[in-house]
Amino acid sequence: MSSSDNAVIEQYNRLTSKQRYQSFVEQARQAQQLWTLSDEQGCLIIETGEEKVLLLWSEPAFAEHWASKDHSSFQSLAISLDDFIEKWAPGMSQDGFDIAVAPSFAGEGTIVAPLDLAEELSSGKIK
Repeated sequence: MSSSDNAVIEQYNRLTSKQRYQSFVEQARQAQQLWTLSDEQGCLIIETGEEKVLLLWSEPAFAEHWASKDHSSFQSLAISLDDFIEKWAPGMSQDGFDIAVAPSFAGEGTIVAPLDLAEELSSGKIK
């Protein structure tokens, strides 16, 4: 990772969870994709005790940086915005999963229901 990547990641991690969430929605809509972590067995799901969550970021570098701490066997995986809205969100909702949007390196992020996130990504309007 270059020093400019590190500077961007450090700046990103200084944002509040709300600021990272807003940035995530804007960037995912602009790029028409979002990123999670996966390995040969599937996507990384974190159990918080009460919830099972899929982690999402707007940039692969953010996902890979987060994985470097405790999940170095995972790689970033691109998900098209349309696939997330049409397939992933309904399936995750049906299976009882939530989404952790843009968690920082410290693990701070916003937990949201998949269909709520899909609606915000579709409309660009954050509740």
